[in-house]
This record gives sequence, structure tokens and C-alpha cells, in this order.
Amino acid sequence: MKIDLTSIVKNNGGTIKISIKEYLEDFKKGIGTVTFTSPVEFNGSVTNFNGMLILKGKANVDYSTVCDRCGEKINKDLSLTVEEDIVEATTAENTENNPDDDRFTFTGNILDLDRILADCLITNLPMSHICRDDCNGLCQTCGNRINSDSCNCEEKDPIDPRLEVLKGFFD
Repeated sequence: MKIDLTSIVKNNGGTIKISIKEYLEDFKKGIGTVTFTSPVEFNGSVTNFNGMLILKGKANVDYSTVCDRCGEKINKDLSLTVEEDIVEATTAENTENNPDDDRFTFTGNILDLDRILADCLITNLPMSHICRDDCNGLCQTCGNRINSDSCNCEEKDPIDPRLEVLKGFFD
């Protein structure tokens, strides 16, 4: 997703409206257990503020993953507000010695939104995914899903195999 900045790069206060819906190259392979199932939709604007570009808008993407408790496949959507400062690459080189400067850069009159949106979406993915709030996970004995599959393991008295030798000690 490349945006032509020619109309605003020399125009302080100039704004470009952006409305795009595309698959990102970085998302085609998936990330761990997360597979992106829809294109990234972004609606927002880029504004020139004294040579620094300000990107504001909303990004949405759908993805599928597995529940961290029971392993069931789930579909989720990620919607977030994007607000990033973008500086020209020559300005960024002057502030290269500052490790706290985490702004994105652009060169010439072209802004590549792919990296910016990919970074924002990936860093805002939840650390864990649960299929529902009352998910009980898997049975420790037989491995069946406690919520949907049936098992009789609760009726049995589970014994740690390392301590099975002591089972009849007090009889």
C-alpha cells in the first residue's frame, strides 16, 4: 500500500484521506497460531504538520487462531485506532543517535503503509486467546475438552504415577 504524498509534502497543513482494503504481504504466512483471514481495512488520513506527517485512522482485520486452554479453532477480529508520527528519512538520520525515537520514516514522496499497519496490528494482537470466558480447557488425565467432550475422569481418583507405589500403604 503506497501513498503518494506529492500534494502535501510541501504543503503545511495539507491532508490526504485514505480508504484502502488490501492483503498485507507480511500477513500471508501467518504468525504462530494466528492466520489472517481477511484483508486489512484502513480508513483515515495523513496530515503534514511542519514537515512531520501524522497518520490517523482505524484499522480492521479478521484472523483465526486456537484457544489457549482447549485448542479449539476460533475466529476473532482486531480493530484498533492508529496514530503514528512519520518523519522524512533524512530527518530520522539526524536523530539516529536517539534510541527513544521510534517514529516511522518515508523517503521521497511515497509512504509505504504496509510496514506501519503490520507493526501496529501485530503489536496489538492479544497475548492469549480464549474461546469463551468459561472455557475449562482439557482434562489432565484423558485430554478431552472438558466443555464439549465427555470423560469419566472426575469419577476416578487420579493418582500421580510416581506415587502409585504408596497407594496401599495405609491398608
